[in-house]
Amino acid sequence: MFEQTLAEERSILKIRVGSHLYGTNTPTSDEDFVGIFIPTADYLLGLKRIEEVDTGVKNKDGAGKNTADAVDCKFYTLEKFARLALDNNPNIIEILFVNEESVVSIKEIGIQLLSLKKSFLSKNLKHRFLGYAFSQKHKMVIKLDNYETLVEASKYLERCDKRFVLEAVEIDHYPLFVKKKDYVSIGDINLPITSTTKRAKEFVDRRLSQFGSRLELVTKYGYDTKFASHLIRLIVEGIELLSTGDLIFPLKEAPLLRDIRQGKYSMDDVLKMAEEYERAIEVLYESSSLSHSSDFETVQNFVVNTHLNALFQDGVIR
Repeated sequence: MFEQTLAEERSILKIRVGSHLYGTNTPTSDEDFVGIFIPTADYLLGLKRIEEVDTGVKNKDGAGKNTADAVDCKFYTLEKFARLALDNNPNIIEILFVNEESVVSIKEIGIQLLSLKKSFLSKNLKHRFLGYAFSQKHKMVIKLDNYETLVEASKYLERCDKRFVLEAVEIDHYPLFVKKKDYVSIGDINLPITSTTKRAKEFVDRRLSQFGSRLELVTKYGYDTKFASHLIRLIVEGIELLSTGDLIFPLKEAPLLRDIRQGKYSMDDVLKMAEEYERAIEVLYESSSLSHSSDFETVQNFVVNTHLNALFQDGVIR
């Protein structure tokens, strides 16, 4: 609780992120916030360590969705934020280009940080944005037959009187389990061949919980449209940064992203769209005027001076 108060009171910037930043929000969209703060001397100079603080309010329903009372909010220290931004982390770099409407609170030092946004950029962002995009592509397809297999496996393991999964496979020849050389496959998860049925049940139930609210999307549209929307968003953001060195919110592609999220495009359409954008970003990587590395020295000097000024103001250094 102390660190949550510390982050809020010593924040230099707090913004609204997610769909409200991108311009893809709907009346039922959750609100997500991210902030940056400067720790006190015992963290900056002493033995205490802190990099990020979660000040959100957790409240989920039975399907794993956030309720109306849930608020996602994470604060990063200036140092942690700077390191991630220098690495062109997509979720972090976009904070530097926040539009005025999405700023919840900001101090003078926060304004100075935003003015340095182009010092963080480098051609490396192509690899980072594509890497994150490929992760979304991998997640966007949840096979319903895997889900159904896992449900049946969970029921079977609940009533199974065998101690080890291998016994269930060899004695019952149950079709839900596929024995491989060193592991047993159940749906889309693999378990060590020495797993107990109790442990297997825990793994299966944990995997089922990860489907959560996504299952509704997959059942309705045949694939996870939310991940699909993130896939396209990440690539178009990367294209915009490489071509202009800027990122304008709300995104001009917001209507397209909303349509993808609402299932107006098939999975094949989204994958073809992604391939076209991927080709475009590869071409832009070669022609972009961005340097191959971020301006580390400028960012480093800013962080050092900011920390020193904070210590002076706190009366620690005299």
